[in-house]
Amino acid sequence: MKQKILKTAKLALGLIAALALSSCLQNETTITLNKDGSGTIVEETMLGAQMMAMMTQFAQPGQPDPVEEMFKEEKAKAKTAKLGEGVEYVKTEMISKDGVKGARVHYKFADINKVKVSPGDAVGGDEAEAEAGKKDEPVKFAYADGKLRIIVPPADFDEMTPGGDEEDGGAQAAQMKQMLADMRVTVKLVVADGIAETNASHVDGNTLTLFDVQVGKMLAQEDEIDKIAETAKTDKAAAMTAFGKLDGIKIETREDVTVTLK
Repeated sequence: MKQKILKTAKLALGLIAALALSSCLQNETTITLNKDGSGTIVEETMLGAQMMAMMTQFAQPGQPDPVEEMFKEEKAKAKTAKLGEGVEYVKTEMISKDGVKGARVHYKFADINKVKVSPGDAVGGDEAEAEAGKKDEPVKFAYADGKLRIIVPPADFDEMTPGGDEEDGGAQAAQMKQMLADMRVTVKLVVADGIAETNASHVDGNTLTLFDVQVGKMLAQEDEIDKIAETAKTDKAAAMTAFGKLDGIKIETREDVTVTLK
């Protein structure tokens, strides 16, 4: 059962095998595009109460704040290479909401054509990619003359195995579900000057939601996910559409999204 849950979460988060920061983590990545092709990337990550408790428990008197260490400037600067050529680190803001802590990291770019964003970067990083044995394929962009094309990588339904492993008797599976209950990963694109036309699946004003997964809700729908995995063996397009209709999951089901700017 635990293996099945991990594979389900891995599919939803773009092959994040390890879920290294899984305990009550919420991450929202917002890309803002200007008319000239430049823009910003803001990554907001909040650590839940369970993770905060663990980090505080092992902290030693006189040592740096473990949350601030987690979001050190050096780490944020190192990530610019994964976000694409020409992406620059701007600043990191430490934030606190409802008794939990996190950070808001700001980047800027001159050309969205060189930007690459992967939901997996939020919670797995290089360690997750190593465990999965493959790299997480990112969302890419092609922009010219006020027209944006968003290339969304298809979900890899081969990672799904209906039935799963029941050898742990359900105890570890229940614990895993509890740990992942509040985990959420979101990727949004904001068009600063407004949208004239788009075929995107999820649009609210000038904001496109490319990826929004509430893992706890997703894991409560294992039977439906089993059926979708079976469907994917013969019809991946239908499986992707069905997956996007599950409660707590909002994903872009089109692999080629177009946006015309105002």
